[in-house]
Amino acid sequence: MTDVAENSSALRLKRRVRVRLGMSGSIHLLAAQIGDWTWETVACLCHADVLSARNEAGAPTYLAFYHIRVRGGLALHSGSMRPGDRLVVAATCFRQGPMSVLTAHRIERDGSGDSEGSLRVVDDSPPNAVELYERPRENAMYVETFNHWIARSSPDSNSDLVKSAPPEFTTDHLPELPAAYDLRSTFLRARTKHTFHDPDDPEYRSSAETVEFEYPVDVVRDLNGVGLLYFASYLSLTDKAAHALWRRQGRSNRDFLDRIVLDRQISYLRNADLDSTLVLSARTRTHVTDLGREVVDVLIRDRDSGYVLAVSTLHTLNPPQEKSCPNL
Repeated sequence: MTDVAENSSALRLKRRVRVRLGMSGSIHLLAAQIGDWTWETVACLCHADVLSARNEAGAPTYLAFYHIRVRGGLALHSGSMRPGDRLVVAATCFRQGPMSVLTAHRIERDGSGDSEGSLRVVDDSPPNAVELYERPRENAMYVETFNHWIARSSPDSNSDLVKSAPPEFTTDHLPELPAAYDLRSTFLRARTKHTFHDPDDPEYRSSAETVEFEYPVDVVRDLNGVGLLYFASYLSLTDKAAHALWRRQGRSNRDFLDRIVLDRQISYLRNADLDSTLVLSARTRTHVTDLGREVVDVLIRDRDSGYVLAVSTLHTLNPPQEKSCPNL
């Protein structure tokens, strides 16, 4: 079934979607679909041809992902979508300066035509800032993507990318994110503390177990069509690091798949060249009273330069662990 999208006003886009195999399962599959929705939304609301954009010098420029946040709940989260599910996606954009844009998607189950008692969308207007950051809907999933326009400073290198927008890109007509919800402090914490969660939060204690391993960039599966390390591949790598730590802690693959990721954030600080070897590391913090709640921090670095390429934090709700019965 083809997705149905409509530009219901000059500042919002609405889609009715049927979940396909290609967007369910691993997080990078869903992220790839959301990335396409983001580009389509920006193209529609910001009047730019994101698929073949060029800057004033005539060089290709790309709407790169700088930050992504995916938040859900028990009713709807990134691991709960199944092929055939029907969704309503309402999206809008916020002004973030001449080179950047924030796109917000609200994803809800579309109950029209489903059995009685299913969740139903009653208002598919796009999310505003208050809804995003203070009063999210109970049964919705939210995705925020912060994008910069970038161009290569050297033709065949992914190092030293520079900001460069196409001349037709405009955000002057978009709503501005209120100062109370400014994202700069969030980005600063990620760059300096390598986490999106308060490192001094007394409700969580750090685990002594950590993991770190090397990962050569896989040119067969990690790159996008313009030779950059695909933003969705980074999400796959964060789960790869989280899974390695999970297994080191003696937990099963089934329990890893059954965990619920309630909140996932990642900031992309640099890209990687084709021949790069990355270093993936992960650590966990566990809630002091609810042992099923964990914070997982993942860091992706370039092995040779030492540069941090990406920082990610996952808030997870894990399945109960079986306890052995004492001998009687």
